[in-house]
Amino acid sequence: MLNLIRCEFWKLKRKKFVQLVLAASFLFPIPLTAIIYYLNMAQDKYVTKAAAFDALWQSVIGLGMLLLLPCILGIVAAILIFMERDNDTFKNLRTIPITSLQMIVVKCIVQLLLSIVFCVSSTVASILCGFVFFGVTDILFKLLFSAIYGLLIAISALPLVLLIIFFSRSYIFSIMLCVFYSVFNLLSAFSMTALPKWLVLTLPTPSIMMWGTEQMSSRITVSDTEDLQKFVQMELVPSTPQLIVTLGAIGAVSLLLAVCLYKKRSE
Repeated sequence: MLNLIRCEFWKLKRKKFVQLVLAASFLFPIPLTAIIYYLNMAQDKYVTKAAAFDALWQSVIGLGMLLLLPCILGIVAAILIFMERDNDTFKNLRTIPITSLQMIVVKCIVQLLLSIVFCVSSTVASILCGFVFFGVTDILFKLLFSAIYGLLIAISALPLVLLIIFFSRSYIFSIMLCVFYSVFNLLSAFSMTALPKWLVLTLPTPSIMMWGTEQMSSRITVSDTEDLQKFVQMELVPSTPQLIVTLGAIGAVSLLLAVCLYKKRSE
């Protein structure tokens, strides 16, 4: 299995995509630092420098991790899948004892590792900016929570693997599909009160965002505390077991169907 994972990373290395993932993790922390620093200086919006850094980190989670990261993971899946199709390596893969399940699981593991790296790297970038302009606190908690977020987002992005295999069109179509998936999920998170409760608790991004916000509220200064309490009262914030069951079901179904489609296509 380790050799298969290494081979998948070699594919991405040829495209220099791992370096691009690390660079993308700095895409939001730097401009968001400038925006929050300006708001704090011009409007004195945050009581302490630590509160300003917490606001920066939450913004990075919302825009970088919840919006940008699923797009990146979808593009990773498209590269790993389409390279096999474009280079016509299905026949070669069938000459060695590798099952369709192993091939799909390996691609998902690569996505998972890159997701964790991206989230941790985004937090590191935020911390570096925070040391210069704000007051950084509770670093270990933020790094650990970022790794957990990376795991959750990677699982929530598994439907993209299924969709890419199902449509099997082109890189451009896959990118458009990833953007639509990310934007749709994030917009649903900002319109939760207008959606049915069961849908809010089923969609991955609103569930992850609400769960994460509640978990962070005891350790950092959370923006819009009143809104969080309102969502708790409306029972729109999933518990940890609920989130695990929801994401587990989404991941298992997506993985199973993706394996079936991949096997059928390779034949």
